[in-house]
Amino acid sequence: MRYGFSPGLARRWLSPFLIGVLSGPLAHATPVEQQTQLSDRQTLVKGNGAEPESLDPAQVRSGFPGEVVLVDLFEGLVNEDGQGRIVPAQAQRWETSDDGLVWRFFLRPQLKWSNGEPLVARDFVYAWRRLLDPAQGSPSAGLLLATGINNAQSIYAGALEPDMLGVEAESDQILKVTLERPVPYFLQLISQRPFVPVNEKAIASFGKQWTQPGKLVSNGAYKLESWAPNERLEAQRNPHYWDDAHTRIQRVIYLPLASQHAERLRYEAGEIQLTNKVALEYYQKIKQATPERIWGLPLLGTYLYTFNLRRPELQDVRVRQALSMAIDRTLLTDKVSGQGEQPAWSLLPEMPGYDALHPAQASQDLPSRLTKAVELLAEAGYSSAHPLKLTLTYNTSENHKKLALAVAAMWKPLGVEVTLNNMEWAAYQVAKDSGDFMVARSFLFGDYVEPSAMLNSFRCQDVRNESGYCNPDFDLLLEQAANTLDASSRRALYQHAEQLLIDEVPVIPVYHYNQMRLVDPALRGLPSQNLKGAIATKDLYFSPQ
Repeated sequence: MRYGFSPGLARRWLSPFLIGVLSGPLAHATPVEQQTQLSDRQTLVKGNGAEPESLDPAQVRSGFPGEVVLVDLFEGLVNEDGQGRIVPAQAQRWETSDDGLVWRFFLRPQLKWSNGEPLVARDFVYAWRRLLDPAQGSPSAGLLLATGINNAQSIYAGALEPDMLGVEAESDQILKVTLERPVPYFLQLISQRPFVPVNEKAIASFGKQWTQPGKLVSNGAYKLESWAPNERLEAQRNPHYWDDAHTRIQRVIYLPLASQHAERLRYEAGEIQLTNKVALEYYQKIKQATPERIWGLPLLGTYLYTFNLRRPELQDVRVRQALSMAIDRTLLTDKVSGQGEQPAWSLLPEMPGYDALHPAQASQDLPSRLTKAVELLAEAGYSSAHPLKLTLTYNTSENHKKLALAVAAMWKPLGVEVTLNNMEWAAYQVAKDSGDFMVARSFLFGDYVEPSAMLNSFRCQDVRNESGYCNPDFDLLLEQAANTLDASSRRALYQHAEQLLIDEVPVIPVYHYNQMRLVDPALRGLPSQNLKGAIATKDLYFSPQ
């Protein structure tokens, strides 16, 4: 039997940056030292980028606006802290069997929901089974499948009932999880939002309305107080949260501002203390004048253009290769996005234990690539007499518009005629989910720091697969990697799979994300190394100025 804070366990099963925390003492929410002076104002207003698509943890995808709010409203068995380390959360500790197949999580005593009722192990059982319920159509079902929990695949395929999932409450305080195979990154997986508990009574009572103010029962450091659609959400401190004593921000307000200009004006007026984005021109100005107002970190994510492979114009791989070759990524990151992003020629960014791939075309000069791109389009049957006509869809944002205009201009020398299609967030999301697009601005974030977190999205039946890409060889490589414990062998399988994506071009990687925000200089406790980019309000506080 191995225990939750054994250094040996960390070295065998977890990624390198987790070893330090598991070798040390129990961690809680980032504490504020007793000597730290606090400002009298402890209300945080933050830009949310867009309206949350949902506040149901089973319906929110990583990197989407709803996740920003869920980080504050709900909490799972474990969390990632501001340094990217796995720390105890609702579970005080855990044990795992020597073969890595059985995990037991020991919940903290007297956990409560935001309505004061007891929270117990079976609340996790209910929530995890719900992720696989066909009626939910959860976009995070694939994340649960990645955990290797016993019978999950069979349940998802409809061969077994959800109550056969390898998760059981041995008592109110002990959750037992049985895996079909050891998963080295299991704790990282279950630190994500879909694995939080949800309140069965609230869902039974209110149905799809259970996420509304006055009905939403949560278990995080904050509870939902109000929600004015397309205007603001407000949450207040949850006195029933197990670590409420270390919470300093009393109230948090989320503003769904898609316009970076509007967000900046409200920041300058002192109405926002943490923005969602920074416009390029303002970033360059403020970085020189008052750099303490800029905060940022690399993110485990990639800015993409997704091809709809169901469209006949895009089914020829030579067309997709030509369009990718013609994009000057360095120009885009230097002059258009311009906030230190890394140009991307492959899907995966650098991460612990995995180096980003650099295909040969990445080192070719632009004129050489353009010459080859014209040849490929001609071979595919396109010319000035028979031009390729595309619609490029993007969601409302100054940066997305500038990038789309620049990309359209880069395709023009190829004889490609591009129509730009700007859509509001909700309509844009519906269009992508329904396949109503030709080429779409998109993005992909890793739910956990491991190559499969992003590569899995391109499997044939994955619910996140927007392009319609399907290659059984690619799927087989990922299946082999999931069953390979040797890190070097697993990395080679991932590299082979990623090379298939580079060759077959279902998407065009443009750049690897950085997270850049405008911040109030008095705001403290922001993450320092977390590749996931989640910002938990419970860890923040305002110091006096």
